[in-house]
Amino acid sequence: MKQISDLEQRIRDYVNNANLYENHFKNHLDEWMALCVAMDTLEDSCQALEYYEDSGIGNEIGEKYLKLYGLLQAIFLQQDSICQLYLIFQGECLQLDTDSAWKKIRALRNLTVGHPIERNKAGTKRCFISQVSLSTHDFQLQIWDKNKGQAKSEDVDLKSLYEAYKSEAVKHLEKIHQAQIGFLKKVESKNKKN
Repeated sequence: MKQISDLEQRIRDYVNNANLYENHFKNHLDEWMALCVAMDTLEDSCQALEYYEDSGIGNEIGEKYLKLYGLLQAIFLQQDSICQLYLIFQGECLQLDTDSAWKKIRALRNLTVGHPIERNKAGTKRCFISQVSLSTHDFQLQIWDKNKGQAKSEDVDLKSLYEAYKSEAVKHLEKIHQAQIGFLKKVESKNKKN
Protein backbone atom coordinates (compact mmCIF):
# COMPACT_ATOMS: atom_id res chain seq x y z
CA MET A 1 0.00 0.00 0.00
CA LYS A 2 3.03 2.27 0.43
CA GLN A 3 3.41 2.66 -3.35
CA ILE A 4 -0.26 3.59 -3.73
CA SER A 5 0.02 6.10 -0.85
CA ASP A 6 3.14 7.62 -2.39
CA LEU A 7 1.43 7.98 -5.77
CA GLU A 8 -1.63 9.53 -4.13
CA GLN A 9 0.64 12.14 -2.55
CA ARG A 10 2.44 12.83 -5.83
CA ILE A 11 -0.88 13.30 -7.63
CA ARG A 12 -2.12 15.64 -4.89
CA ASP A 13 1.17 17.58 -4.85
CA TYR A 14 0.98 18.06 -8.61
CA VAL A 15 -2.58 19.39 -8.37
CA ASN A 16 -1.48 21.89 -5.71
CA ASN A 17 1.92 22.84 -7.16
CA ALA A 18 0.59 23.33 -10.69
CA ASN A 19 -2.20 25.45 -9.22
CA LEU A 20 -4.74 23.49 -11.24
CA TYR A 21 -7.63 25.11 -9.40
CA GLU A 22 -6.73 28.60 -10.62
CA ASN A 23 -5.54 27.42 -14.02
CA HIS A 24 -8.59 25.31 -14.86
CA PHE A 25 -10.96 24.04 -12.19
CA LYS A 26 -12.30 27.34 -10.82
CA ASN A 27 -14.45 27.43 -13.96
CA HIS A 28 -15.32 23.73 -13.60
CA LEU A 29 -16.39 23.45 -9.98
CA ASP A 30 -18.18 20.11 -10.22
CA GLU A 31 -15.08 18.55 -11.76
CA TRP A 32 -12.97 20.20 -9.03
CA MET A 33 -15.17 18.70 -6.33
CA ALA A 34 -14.97 15.28 -8.01
CA LEU A 35 -11.17 15.62 -8.04
CA CYS A 36 -11.02 16.64 -4.37
CA VAL A 37 -13.33 13.84 -3.25
CA ALA A 38 -11.39 11.30 -5.33
CA MET A 39 -8.04 12.40 -3.88
CA ASP A 40 -9.39 12.40 -0.31
CA THR A 41 -11.09 9.02 -0.74
CA LEU A 42 -7.90 7.58 -2.18
CA GLU A 43 -5.93 8.88 0.80
CA ASP A 44 -8.51 7.64 3.32
CA SER A 45 -8.72 4.19 1.74
CA CYS A 46 -4.92 3.92 1.77
CA GLN A 47 -4.92 4.62 5.50
CA ALA A 48 -7.61 1.99 6.10
CA LEU A 49 -5.79 -0.61 4.00
CA GLU A 50 -2.45 0.16 5.66
CA TYR A 51 -4.13 -0.50 9.01
CA TYR A 52 -5.42 -3.83 7.71
CA GLU A 53 -1.95 -4.74 6.44
CA ASP A 54 -0.43 -3.93 9.84
CA SER A 55 -3.06 -5.57 12.03
CA GLY A 56 -4.55 -8.39 9.94
CA ILE A 57 -8.08 -9.66 10.28
CA GLY A 58 -8.10 -10.10 14.07
CA ASN A 59 -9.02 -12.99 16.35
CA GLU A 60 -12.65 -12.60 17.36
CA ILE A 61 -15.29 -13.62 14.81
CA GLY A 62 -17.05 -10.25 14.91
CA GLU A 63 -13.74 -8.45 14.44
CA LYS A 64 -12.88 -10.73 11.53
CA TYR A 65 -16.12 -9.97 9.73
CA LEU A 66 -15.92 -6.25 10.40
CA LYS A 67 -12.35 -6.07 9.12
CA LEU A 68 -13.09 -8.21 6.05
CA TYR A 69 -16.14 -6.07 5.23
CA GLY A 70 -14.07 -2.94 5.77
CA LEU A 71 -11.17 -4.25 3.69
CA LEU A 72 -13.35 -5.05 0.70
CA GLN A 73 -15.30 -1.79 0.98
CA ALA A 74 -12.08 0.25 1.26
CA ILE A 75 -10.78 -1.42 -1.91
CA PHE A 76 -14.09 -0.69 -3.66
CA LEU A 77 -13.90 2.99 -2.66
CA GLN A 78 -10.25 3.14 -3.67
CA GLN A 79 -11.10 1.76 -7.09
CA ASP A 80 -13.85 4.33 -7.57
CA SER A 81 -11.45 7.15 -6.66
CA ILE A 82 -8.79 5.86 -9.06
CA CYS A 83 -11.39 5.61 -11.84
CA GLN A 84 -12.46 9.22 -11.21
CA LEU A 85 -8.86 10.48 -11.28
CA TYR A 86 -8.24 8.53 -14.46
CA LEU A 87 -11.31 10.06 -16.08
CA ILE A 88 -10.29 13.60 -15.10
CA PHE A 89 -6.66 13.39 -16.20
CA GLN A 90 -6.83 10.86 -19.04
CA GLY A 91 -10.15 12.11 -20.38
CA GLU A 92 -11.58 8.60 -20.67
CA CYS A 93 -12.85 5.80 -18.48
CA LEU A 94 -10.37 3.30 -17.15
CA GLN A 95 -10.46 0.09 -19.21
CA LEU A 96 -9.65 -3.16 -17.43
CA ASP A 97 -8.70 -6.58 -18.71
CA THR A 98 -11.50 -9.10 -18.25
CA ASP A 99 -9.25 -11.31 -16.11
CA SER A 100 -7.84 -8.50 -13.96
CA ALA A 101 -7.42 -8.83 -10.21
CA TRP A 102 -9.12 -5.43 -10.03
CA LYS A 103 -12.35 -6.91 -11.45
CA LYS A 104 -12.04 -10.11 -9.44
CA ILE A 105 -11.71 -8.37 -6.08
CA ARG A 106 -14.57 -6.01 -6.97
CA ALA A 107 -16.77 -8.99 -7.89
CA LEU A 108 -15.74 -10.71 -4.65
CA ARG A 109 -16.82 -7.65 -2.66
CA ASN A 110 -20.15 -7.50 -4.47
CA LEU A 111 -20.85 -11.19 -3.93
CA THR A 112 -19.69 -11.51 -0.32
CA VAL A 113 -20.37 -8.21 1.42
CA GLY A 114 -22.24 -6.11 -1.13
CA HIS A 115 -25.15 -8.34 -2.12
CA PRO A 116 -24.78 -11.79 -0.52
CA ILE A 117 -28.51 -12.48 -0.31
CA GLU A 118 -29.29 -11.83 -3.97
CA ARG A 119 -26.37 -11.35 -6.32
CA ASN A 120 -27.27 -10.67 -9.97
CA LYS A 121 -30.40 -8.85 -11.06
CA ALA A 122 -32.35 -12.08 -11.23
CA GLY A 123 -31.31 -12.97 -7.66
CA THR A 124 -29.68 -16.14 -8.87
CA LYS A 125 -26.79 -16.34 -6.40
CA ARG A 126 -26.66 -16.34 -2.64
CA CYS A 127 -23.42 -16.48 -0.73
CA PHE A 128 -22.00 -16.77 2.73
CA ILE A 129 -18.50 -16.86 4.14
CA SER A 130 -17.62 -19.95 6.13
CA GLN A 131 -16.85 -18.62 9.64
CA VAL A 132 -14.37 -21.33 10.52
CA SER A 133 -12.33 -20.66 7.37
CA LEU A 134 -12.00 -16.87 7.80
CA SER A 135 -8.38 -15.76 8.19
CA THR A 136 -6.20 -12.85 7.13
CA HIS A 137 -5.02 -14.65 4.01
CA ASP A 138 -7.96 -16.73 2.83
CA PHE A 139 -11.47 -18.00 3.41
CA GLN A 140 -14.08 -20.27 1.90
CA LEU A 141 -17.38 -19.28 0.33
CA GLN A 142 -20.56 -21.28 0.05
CA ILE A 143 -22.47 -20.15 -3.04
CA TRP A 144 -25.99 -21.20 -3.94
CA ASP A 145 -26.91 -20.88 -7.64
CA LYS A 146 -30.70 -20.76 -7.94
CA ASN A 147 -30.69 -21.32 -11.73
CA LYS A 148 -28.59 -24.47 -11.43
CA GLY A 149 -30.24 -25.57 -8.21
CA GLN A 150 -26.92 -26.36 -6.62
CA ALA A 151 -24.41 -25.13 -4.08
CA LYS A 152 -20.66 -25.03 -4.43
CA SER A 153 -17.69 -24.21 -2.25
CA GLU A 154 -15.10 -21.74 -3.43
CA ASP A 155 -11.73 -21.07 -1.82
CA VAL A 156 -10.62 -17.43 -1.87
CA ASP A 157 -6.89 -16.67 -1.75
CA LEU A 158 -7.36 -13.15 -0.44
CA LYS A 159 -3.66 -12.44 0.01
CA SER A 160 -2.75 -13.20 -3.62
CA LEU A 161 -5.79 -11.40 -5.00
CA TYR A 162 -5.09 -8.31 -2.87
CA GLU A 163 -1.42 -8.20 -3.89
CA ALA A 164 -2.34 -8.54 -7.59
CA TYR A 165 -4.95 -5.79 -7.21
CA LYS A 166 -2.39 -3.44 -5.64
CA SER A 167 0.03 -4.01 -8.54
CA GLU A 168 -2.70 -3.07 -11.02
CA ALA A 169 -3.70 -0.02 -8.98
CA VAL A 170 -0.09 1.21 -8.95
CA LYS A 171 0.09 0.96 -12.76
CA HIS A 172 -3.13 2.96 -13.16
CA LEU A 173 -1.97 5.63 -10.69
CA GLU A 174 1.36 5.94 -12.50
CA LYS A 175 -0.55 6.58 -15.75
CA ILE A 176 -2.66 9.20 -13.99
CA HIS A 177 0.40 10.96 -12.62
CA GLN A 178 2.05 10.98 -16.05
CA ALA A 179 -1.16 12.28 -17.64
CA GLN A 180 -1.23 15.23 -15.25
CA ILE A 181 1.62 16.87 -17.17
CA GLY A 182 -0.25 16.56 -20.46
CA PHE A 183 -3.39 17.83 -18.76
CA LEU A 184 -1.64 20.98 -17.57
CA LYS A 185 -0.21 21.62 -21.05
CA LYS A 186 -3.70 21.37 -22.56
CA VAL A 187 -5.06 23.75 -19.94
CA GLU A 188 -2.25 26.26 -20.51
CA SER A 189 -2.72 26.09 -24.27
CA LYS A 190 -6.47 26.60 -23.93
CA ASN A 191 -5.94 29.54 -21.54
CA LYS A 192 -3.54 31.23 -23.99
CA LYS A 193 -6.14 31.01 -26.76
CA ASN A 194 -8.75 32.64 -24.52
